[in-house]
Amino acid sequence: MLTTPLETLKTYIDQPSGSFDREDVRQMAEIIRADFESLGFTTELIEGKVHGPVLRARIGQGPQLMLMGHMDTVFPRNVYVPYKDLGNGKAMGSGVIDMKGGVVIMLYALKEILPKLDLSRVSLCAVINPDEEVGSPESHDVILGTAKESFAALSFEPSSATGRFTCARKGVTSVRVSCEGKPGHAGAEYTKCFSAIQGLCAQITKLYELRDDTREISFNAGKISGGTAENVVAPSAECACEFRYFDEALKPQLMERIREICAEEPVPGVRTTLTFGASHPAIDLNEKSQKLLDMALAITASQGRSFVHERTGGAGDISIAGQAGIGVLDGLGMLGTGMHTVQETADISSMPQQIEMAARLIPQVIQSMLS
Repeated sequence: MLTTPLETLKTYIDQPSGSFDREDVRQMAEIIRADFESLGFTTELIEGKVHGPVLRARIGQGPQLMLMGHMDTVFPRNVYVPYKDLGNGKAMGSGVIDMKGGVVIMLYALKEILPKLDLSRVSLCAVINPDEEVGSPESHDVILGTAKESFAALSFEPSSATGRFTCARKGVTSVRVSCEGKPGHAGAEYTKCFSAIQGLCAQITKLYELRDDTREISFNAGKISGGTAENVVAPSAECACEFRYFDEALKPQLMERIREICAEEPVPGVRTTLTFGASHPAIDLNEKSQKLLDMALAITASQGRSFVHERTGGAGDISIAGQAGIGVLDGLGMLGTGMHTVQETADISSMPQQIEMAARLIPQVIQSMLS
């Protein structure tokens, strides 16, 4: 049951929900589900195989507006930070801005506006997914399917510290590079061995040449593992990598170039294999999204706040929704800093204005569709 925004935020933060902690995420889903049901929504939990369930909540009849959020965080239970009030309108906690705070803003905006909406003429559908931080592999189809049924999508991912909306996000594709060599004693047999670590380092060095700032292409090798001991030539090594781009047409070209690079033998005797993983598509500002952005900027300006639009290299689920050809707008959530760090901090003093902004925006978006 919804009480106050701050109490609800504290409850959400104090429930850990790391993307791979399935039962924790399930508990989070049940808590949020109850809050949607208290507003009159009909809810369903759509089970996944690896991650927790996707929560989908519906209310009303007629053309559908999609609302988006996620319940997972990058923090597993053993490292998550519980809610802590820092004073001076600030608070810390895992997911406080990314994006449990955004879900709270969504719910309290809905609480304010639902009695004023003609739900015989319009419907709302909220999708809160459990795997956004790992590329939304299991919720992708639910998001896209819901977007195809909707006339627009509003997402409550965090804003910046000073105020930012976004309708343009980079696409991101993960890739795992694995090398297999021949092990042996690093002192006595090294001439007969082939180091997987040496091969992997050579491949990564070449892969970093994919970076092209003029075309806004980036590559990152994020996590390396391999080898058995300092005095053993490494039999295997692998690296979790990603590449990003604003132009979706570049994705197949980049994938082919990665295949070409890794098909070359970096060190004699070392074999490389590739596995492409989860991917968020790229999306850029278009005419439909521009209309949503103009409404949001006008509202924040009327509040005396100077929000801006920013194209961001960060991936997000509006990119999936945008593949349905509808207008999308992100950044309606919490203001703050330190996303994906244990210092994640929210500007909770701005929550009332964020709730007001969303409560004004949603009816305007609906009215623009009905008129």
